[in-house]
Amino acid sequence: MKKQALLFAAILAAVPFLGAQDPPQIQQNQTILAPPRVLIIVATPNGGEQVLRGAQQTIQWTKIGDVGRPTVQIKKGGAVVAEFARVTPEGPIAGKYRWTWNVPAGTDVGSDYKVRLVSEDGRAADESNHNFRVVASKIEIYMPREGSHFRRGSTMTIQFRCFNVTQNVRVYPINFANYPIANNIAPGTGIVEWRTVGTSPDGVVWMPSSGRIVVCTMDGSVYAESHVFTVDD
Repeated sequence: MKKQALLFAAILAAVPFLGAQDPPQIQQNQTILAPPRVLIIVATPNGGEQVLRGAQQTIQWTKIGDVGRPTVQIKKGGAVVAEFARVTPEGPIAGKYRWTWNVPAGTDVGSDYKVRLVSEDGRAADESNHNFRVVASKIEIYMPREGSHFRRGSTMTIQFRCFNVTQNVRVYPINFANYPIANNIAPGTGIVEWRTVGTSPDGVVWMPSSGRIVVCTMDGSVYAESHVFTVDD
């Protein structure tokens, strides 16, 4: 009888303890949806460009997801000096979106500028990889085009345009300033022909099989290089 009584007491003592245990939880498979990926990537100006004050500059970007109407920030020396909220872009054109920045004529010149773009909801942002310059005058070379090929000794047409340039300019193959194609010509000339591609005018000096054309003011203060072209022998 004693053993039975002790066993009964032990069972009664265990009942409250068992009742105090939390019931087993049933684990259910749950799907957690991550927010969609959103990226905005600055394409132009992305570093090295010359932006003319008082003119228009195209700002281009690519995107992943819905960035809405982004905010464009102009930074100088790391500080935001101008901001354009919720701009309306054009595009896509060749996969890129664009917006035109009307650069004020009073913009400070300098070589420490970047563009920063922020998506409408603030989830994505990007800025130029490297600095670009804001300049008071510049030269743009349109020909030769990138990847052009010319037979050595043939004729190359060089096309360029000067913006706010008051000095005369010279034209020469890069690294061969002593063998100018044109020298001390008016900035509005616009077109020059190199009649002995790949060689000096006297045909004595042969130049590398690839190169660029330089157009610059006589004092070198305003300088531009063409795209790379190839000389075929």
